[in-house]
Amino acid sequence: MTLLKKTKKNNHQYFASDSLPEELMEDSHAFADETLNQLFDAIKQLSEIDRGVILLYLEEKSYQEIAKIIGTNSNNIGVRIKRIKERLKKLLHGKVN
Repeated sequence: MTLLKKTKKNNHQYFASDSLPEELMEDSHAFADETLNQLFDAIKQLSEIDRGVILLYLEEKSYQEIAKIIGTNSNNIGVRIKRIKERLKKLLHGKVN
């Protein structure tokens, strides 16, 4: 989220589903907590839609708001978020204490 805010200051606008420029990707390991770096790396492995959904969820958007942005219904978002969380747990299994 911090990376996205930095880009807005530079008058560039990126969306959750967009790929970030390479120079921003290098800064992705700027978090002091290694657990956050691992989570960010796991999120990057998700599909574009799933990455967008989980980033909106992490921004504390409601299921209804996310559904409106994605173009689906809130029940679908609830199921999708549950599945994304399960996938992230599998990706992080053994990497996070």
